[in-house]
Order: sequence, then structure tokens, then C-alpha cells
Amino acid sequence: MTLAHDHSQIWYRPIPAPRASWWPSALILTIVLISFRPFTSADINLPGQQPASGDIVNQMGFGLLGLICLYFLAKKTCSNSINALLHPLWIVMLPVLVISVFNADNPMGAARAMVFSIIVVLAAATALSQPRNLSELVSALTMASAVTIGLCYFAVFAVPAHGIHEGSGMEAFHGGLWRGVYDHKNVAAYVLGSLALFGWFAARNGRPLMGVLISVAAMAFVFQAGSKTVLIILPASIIVVSLAHWVTWRPLKALILIMPVAVLATITLGAVIFPPILDQVHVHLPGLTYTGRTDIWTFGLDSLIKSPWLGYGFESFWNTPRVVNMVQPIDLNWDVRGIVHGHNSWLDAALAFGIPGAMLLVVILIILPLVDYCRIPDSGNAGKLGHLFITIWIFTAFGACLESFFFRRADPVWFCMLIAIIGLRLTAHMSRQHIGAPKGR
Repeated sequence: MTLAHDHSQIWYRPIPAPRASWWPSALILTIVLISFRPFTSADINLPGQQPASGDIVNQMGFGLLGLICLYFLAKKTCSNSINALLHPLWIVMLPVLVISVFNADNPMGAARAMVFSIIVVLAAATALSQPRNLSELVSALTMASAVTIGLCYFAVFAVPAHGIHEGSGMEAFHGGLWRGVYDHKNVAAYVLGSLALFGWFAARNGRPLMGVLISVAAMAFVFQAGSKTVLIILPASIIVVSLAHWVTWRPLKALILIMPVAVLATITLGAVIFPPILDQVHVHLPGLTYTGRTDIWTFGLDSLIKSPWLGYGFESFWNTPRVVNMVQPIDLNWDVRGIVHGHNSWLDAALAFGIPGAMLLVVILIILPLVDYCRIPDSGNAGKLGHLFITIWIFTAFGACLESFFFRRADPVWFCMLIAIIGLRLTAHMSRQHIGAPKGR
């Protein structure tokens, strides 16, 4: 394996293969980012309405995609990459997922949803393990980003009934905001924000014109989606990673990265758990509003207390009869009966897997990526990849404090976080392999 300063191998030295081996990665990235049914005709957040990813087209498409990914991982992927992907803690997470399925209100439906969630993990692993060098990875990211952004703009201008919120239903105040091929403007904003980072990475690594066009088009879409949150946390992510990049002491580097995430978690869900924190937030940021999230989090936490160890099972809380058919609590100003998710990934993880399962996810999704990043050299191709993946990681980690996407089937925001986490894992593992290899190999 080579991780030199030029455009040499990224993950491993592959068995001789035909040129343009980046196309499977580009195809997989594009499919998961846009799904097999990219256009939806109605706004979400209606009680009892299921996401489009649950229809037969997506079920058959993602089932086939899962088989393709298994083929590429088994036949086209180096054993070094497989060893990097099979971290013991991910294996420990599997029984937690199985228990959550059996604990669900509808075990068969939960099992089907869990299978699709695992397929998305396989897709991220496959997409990142196939490119043979930095140039091929850039090509795959560029192609997937360009197609996704192009379809989003097509939805807005050619079929606006699909690409723009109609201003009906429970979120009429979103009327006129862009959502592209996605079912909600918040999802679109996070995905396009991630694609802007892909574009900037491509612009700095051999695709200057296309990379800049992708970044500009993606950010223009984010503005039209009206997501103030993304417009704040995206530049914040870039600044935090830039600060960490200049620090050479690894523990301090990790602290710089994790502290902003911890602070945001504290002033969001933590502020509901400890009300004095929320009081201080309102004192120092009087104009800050969580758009009903505090009521949602309060209700979710109160429900979690009733089942703290195992939770309620996978996809068995929000938008189920236990919530939809209940009497609205008089102490809540926001009607939680029509909520699709808890607008906090950690809360929803605890509701699905129990508090111990959520704590295991903290280790897998927060601690391990930081450890991997701190093992990546700051220079060369490894440094470039580490910088990209850690920026996407902190961006989605920020988003997890305000949105729910962990293990949400083909959720493209979850996919972006997986790209970051798996990318950090592969880069760190192969960097150590390269550094430890005998000279001349």
C-alpha cells in the first residue's frame, strides 16, 4: 500500500484491474444520495405517512444494491480494507440492533427497515473501498455530487410541485423553500452542504472548475432551502477543523474537535435535561428558538424514563399509535402527535435502543472517528482525505443534535455521516499499514 504525496494509492495496492474503476463508487454514491424514487409529491410530517423509501421500488432497488455491494466487498476489495471495516465495536452493535427489532411494535417491519439500514452501511463501505487512488475517488465524488445537484435543480425548476415545499400540511410555513429530490428542506440542506465540501475537495485535488461549480451550486441551494442551522454549522465545522489541523498534539486536536459537539449537545438536549442550562441559553441568546424542539425533547425524555434499558424498539415510537392516538399533553405547546422523529439523533437512538445502546453509539460514532483522525498523518494524500472526512463528520455530528437520522434506512444525511466515519477508518488503518511496512515495498 502507498500513501505518498502524489496521486498514488489511497487504500491499498489492488490486483490489476481495468481503468476507470471509480464508476461503481460513483454509481453507489449517486443511488444512495437520490434513492430509486427521488421525487415525492407531498410534504412530509403528516400523521401516519410513511417515507417514500418504504415503497416497493426502493425496496427492490436497495435489495439489489445490497447484493451488488456484497459482491464488490467479497470479490473486489482488499483484505486490508475488510479488516479495517470489521471493527469489534460495530460487531458488538449488531446484537443491540437485533434486540431492538424483536422489541419493536412490528418486528417484521422493523427487521425490513433494519436490513435497509445495514445496506446503506454496506454501500458506504463499498463506495469508499473501490477507488484505487485519489484521482479516482475525486472522480467518483464529483460525478455523484454533480448528478445529485443537477437533479435537485431539475426538481425545483421543471417539477416545482416535487422540488419546492407547497406550504400545506403541518409545516405550511415552509412554503416556497427548496427541497429538490428530498422530502424535506432540512434533509436537502444537510446533503447539499456535504456536497459543497465534496466540491471544495475536488477543486483542490485536480478538478478546479467542476469542484468550484459544485460548491457554488450546492451553497446556493442551501440558501434557497432556508436552513439557518446549516448556514451556521457548516462554516463552524470548517473553522473548527482548520483550528484542529494546526495543532500537532493529538489529545488537544481531539479536544478541539469534540468540545463544540459537546457544547451543542449540552445547549440542545442537555438544556431540556437540566433546565438551568436552557435559562442561561435564553439569557445569552434571547432570540434563539428551537422551533418546538424543546417540547418534542421533553416528551421524548419523559417517555424514555419509562423504558430506559431497552427503549421502545426500532422505529417504534414516533409516528406510531402510542403517540399519534394519545391525548396531547397540556404542558406542551407543540403538538407531538404528528412528529415523524424527535429532531435529535441521540434521543431517538435511546428511544429505539435504550440508554446503554445509545451510549455504545456515542463510542462508535463520536469517539472512534476522533481516534482514527488522530492517527492519520497531517500531510500527503492521507492528510487530505482526513481533512475532508473529519469536516463532514463534525458537520453531521452537529446536525445530529438537531435532526434525527441514525439508522434511518436510506437517509442521505446518515449516509454522509457514514462516508465520513468509514473514510476516517480506512484512511487511518491504511496509513498505519503504510507507515509500518518495510521500506522498498
